[in-house]
Formats: sequence, C-alpha cells, structure tokens
Amino acid sequence: MSATLTTSKPNPIAGLNKVQKLAALLVVLGPEEASVVLSAFNQRQMEQIMGEMAKIEFLSPDIQQGLLEEFSSVTLEAVTSALGGVEKAQHVLEKSLGQVKAREVLGRVAPEATTSPMMEELRNMPSTAIAQMLRGEQSQTWALVLAQLDAENSAEVFRTMEPAFRADIMQRMARMEPVSPDVLERLIKSLLARRAETGCRDHVGGSNGTKFLTEIMKRFDRQVASDALEALAQNDPELSASIRKMMFIFEDLVQLDQATMAIILREIDFNTLAVAMKDCPPKLRDTILKSITKRAADSLQENLKMSSSVRRKEVEEARSRVMEQIFDLERRGEISLSPEESSAAA
Repeated sequence: MSATLTTSKPNPIAGLNKVQKLAALLVVLGPEEASVVLSAFNQRQMEQIMGEMAKIEFLSPDIQQGLLEEFSSVTLEAVTSALGGVEKAQHVLEKSLGQVKAREVLGRVAPEATTSPMMEELRNMPSTAIAQMLRGEQSQTWALVLAQLDAENSAEVFRTMEPAFRADIMQRMARMEPVSPDVLERLIKSLLARRAETGCRDHVGGSNGTKFLTEIMKRFDRQVASDALEALAQNDPELSASIRKMMFIFEDLVQLDQATMAIILREIDFNTLAVAMKDCPPKLRDTILKSITKRAADSLQENLKMSSSVRRKEVEEARSRVMEQIFDLERRGEISLSPEESSAAA
C-alpha cells in the first residue's frame, strides 16, 4: 500500500507582522470601516498603521483570504460565544450595520453562511474591477450584479456610467423580480471565469495606497484628520503633504465663505492665481472675484485675459503653488478649510 503525502499550503501572510496585517486588513475592509477602526488608536499607533497602508499597492486574493480567515476565526468565536450563535450575531450586526452589510460580514466570518465563495469574491472586488468585468454585458446583467453588492460599492460602479445608462440600470433594479439562486450562481461563475481569462487582477484600494488613506482621512472629522496628518508629518512629511493635497483641491475653494477667501487672496500672487483660474468652474470664478475689491477684481480679470493661452501643465503647476500657500495658512491657524468652521468663524 502506498502512502499519499499531503503538503500544506503555505500561509500567505506568515511574513507579515501585526501592524502590517492590520494595515492590509483595513485596505481589504474599505475606507469607511478602516476609518472607524483607526479612530480607536492613539496618534503614534495611527501613524504606524497609516505608514504601512501607504506602502500597499496590491493585495493578492490569497493574501486577502488569509487576512479574512485569521480575522474571522477570532471574530466568530467572540461573537458566537458571547451572544449565543450566528443567528444572534446576525441580529446584532443588522442593528448596527444594516441588513446588507450584516449579511456581507457574516458571510466572511461564518463558514455555514449561505453566501457562496463566488458571490463573496464578487462582493470583495473593487468597484472599478466590477465595472470593467461588466463592460459589454446587457443592462439586465448589470442590474442583477449591482443588486448583490453593498450600497457603497454599488454607488461607486454607478459613478462610472453615462447618465442615460445609469438611469436605465436604476429602473431595472427597482423593477427586478426575484431570481433563482442557481441562475444567479451560474451568471456570477460565468462572469468571473471570463474575467480570469482576460487576466484582470484586483487592486484593492486602487494602485496607490495614498489615495486609499485620503479616502479614510475624509471620513474623520476635521480635527482628528488634522492631528493624524500632523503626527504623520513628523516621520513622513512627504506622505502627509500628499494626503493633505488630495483631501482639498483647488475647485473646493468654492465651499469657503468670503471672509476666508479674502484672507487667502491677500496672500496669493494674482499672476499665479490668474493662471490657476483658467477653465475653473464659473461659480468659483465668481466667488473669487466677489471676495476682493472692485479694483483688484478688474486687475485680476485683465490677468485672466492674458493667461488664456497657457498650457494645462502650467495651470496645474499654478494651482499647486496656490494650494501650498493655502495649506500653509491653515497650518498657521489663520484659516480653516472646513466649510462649517470657516462659516462659524465668519
């Protein structure tokens, strides 16, 4: 009789330390959940975790699965032992997360849950990957797939659509009849198989960890985000500056009140500002002109006419210089870039 040797599959996260595992798990969970978890740490711990998150550009499906398995084994034991089983866990989760999100979480932590591995793979895919996978499919397929996602991920996919197509999908989802689980399973299997054949890969959180951190920072209140960025700047000023720039862009100036705008415009060179304002939204243009004297507005408009032929690269460079001056004003405590705080100060 010959013995059959079995080799255990290597643990894909064995080489990660605790901070790296947590950072990777937060990327898998998404910005909203990650911001809630991060807010429980002190500034030093948050800085360490964010630093590791910024390094992450790609998490393979094996690593994602390994993270979720390690996390889910602890979660399931804690939830079921303390609260009396998966049914009780589902009740508690539905109250705190909502029905769709609760089903998603339980699908991860409870092996006996009805969610299939293929459905779980679909729900864990980034919205950009889902939109790419559905490209060329019939409208009814889009509607059926989006109906299986949580609201946030579905909304992200909707943002990739043309308005007319978006309206069509919304109508189909609203009128959708119940679909057999077997039919749904076959559809998802077919889509995932075709996607695998084309060589598509999941980039959790996008190809840039900084963008993911920016999404998390946007979900913090202004003071927590500011404190986190200041702490991060101590060890990684470049990363802190990158996140700050992505959180508030030139077009967002329209959100500020006239008093704040007046302080900003006293510091900005009008020649640079005129270049930065090329092709800016009319509402922002009006906001800027109303925040300065008539004489200054006339001078700025003359500069605008002369800047009509500048290249896009020059416009972006000018906006970057303007925003650097604005961020410096905020760091010195002279202005707030929060619309609510600037209005209150006014």
